[in-house]
Amino acid sequence: MIRFASKLGLLAATLFALAPVSARAEEPDALPGSEEGEEPAGADLAPAAGAASTTAAVDASAPTRWPRDVIMRPLTLPSGVVMVGMDPAANNDFSAVSTTLVAGYGISDKLEAVLFYGYGLKDFEIKGDLKAGVGYAALRGAAGGKLEVVPRAVVGYSLLGEALTPLGLGAQVQYNISDKLAVITPGGQLAVSLAEDAAMATPITFGLPVAVGFQPTPELYLQLDTNLATFSIADSANAFIFADRTPASLLAVYNAIPALDVAAGIGLDLTPAAGGVADTLAFLLGVRYYAGSL
Repeated sequence: MIRFASKLGLLAATLFALAPVSARAEEPDALPGSEEGEEPAGADLAPAAGAASTTAAVDASAPTRWPRDVIMRPLTLPSGVVMVGMDPAANNDFSAVSTTLVAGYGISDKLEAVLFYGYGLKDFEIKGDLKAGVGYAALRGAAGGKLEVVPRAVVGYSLLGEALTPLGLGAQVQYNISDKLAVITPGGQLAVSLAEDAAMATPITFGLPVAVGFQPTPELYLQLDTNLATFSIADSANAFIFADRTPASLLAVYNAIPALDVAAGIGLDLTPAAGGVADTLAFLLGVRYYAGSL
């Protein structure tokens, strides 16, 4: 994930989770070829012999593995689905500009692997941060098909800084209140520094990120993120919303076609320690393309 400028962190992290951003309610009756509690294949089903409906009608009504409604998607890429994308980002005066290349693969319907490579664009520097992450759907379709829990781990290496980047551990959790509204924690709650910083410290922190997702139309998805608190475990300091900082980001995702998402986001700190709120603004654009049986 981008560490090019600290102002971009929250907003970038939101979009990096876009591929597996929302929980999909479990189908009440699994179709042949699907495992219990997972998404049915459904894409290549033919009508039963003697059925009155046409093939086109069956295809149109068949469940998909990757719905256009972001809020209804599983938190991990379906088996065999490949995702590629790019996330350019900048701070308020464009003195810090970077981009992150993203790629993911559904190893199974519950296990995915994702790669990130972020580097600077303003003063072009191809050396950047390479990160790898895995996520496993430990719980899917609970609470009447509304709850999904995906433990995640992310680790990487900074080619520019020649040091390991912090280890990120946590759980991505989503509960769908309805087919239009969801409450989310994006994951990455525990951050463990694997290399000393400029102060010769190795900070370890635990955060409480939360988000609300809203799907006003089948193609448009909105997500509002913040962090309630960050607790110091080692070599750091506690920080609380409203008192120390109030990070907020808003992300809009538009599914242009079933295999393509485009996104735009804005992030800021509503209670900055110094300067004005406008100084903390960050902007991000993103695109995701999915290939495979959707």
